[in-house]
Amino acid sequence: MKARNIDWPHIFSLPILVLGAVTMAYAADPVAINVTGDIVASPCEVSSDSITKTIALDGGKGIQAKDLAAAGATTEWITFDINLENCPAGITSATIMFSGTPDDANPDDMYVNTGTAENAAVQLQGTEGQKFGNGKTFTYTPITNNAIALHLQSRIYTQNGGVTPGTISAVVTADMTYQ
Repeated sequence: MKARNIDWPHIFSLPILVLGAVTMAYAADPVAINVTGDIVASPCEVSSDSITKTIALDGGKGIQAKDLAAAGATTEWITFDINLENCPAGITSATIMFSGTPDDANPDDMYVNTGTAENAAVQLQGTEGQKFGNGKTFTYTPITNNAIALHLQSRIYTQNGGVTPGTISAVVTADMTYQ
C-alpha cells in the first residue's frame, strides 16, 4: 500500500459565507398621551312637589289695591320649600342660583311683574332674609338623610305705591349645583 500525500490546506479550504442581518436603530420622536376626565356625583332629584311651583301671593283670596297704595307697601310673606331627595352619598351641599327678569328699582331680591297690575314687583328671599334676585346664589348645607329642603318666601312689593288692580306674575328659574 502506498501512502498518499494529503494536502490538508486544500481539503479544508472551503469558501465561508457569513450571513447576518444588519439592523439600524433610529431615534423616534416621543409621543405624549394625555388622559383626562372628571368623575362627578349624580345630582339630587327634585321632588315631584317642587318641579313646578305656583305660589299664590294673594293667599287665594285676592289683595285690595288700597292695601298697596303707599310707597314701600307689601303683602304678607308666603313661605314655600323646594325639596331635593335621593341625593347620592358624598353630596354635602346644594347651591341654588336664581334667574329671571330683575326689577330695575330693586334687583337684589325682586323680579318684574309681567302681569297686568302696575307699580308692583315680586320679592323673593330665603326665610332668613337672604336676597334671591337675578343671578344670586345660596349654598345650603348640610344634606341630611340624602335630602334637603330649600326654604323660601315671596311677596308683592311696591316701590312707589299706587298699585293698580290686575294680575301679578313673575317667572323665576332655580338651577342647582352640588358638591
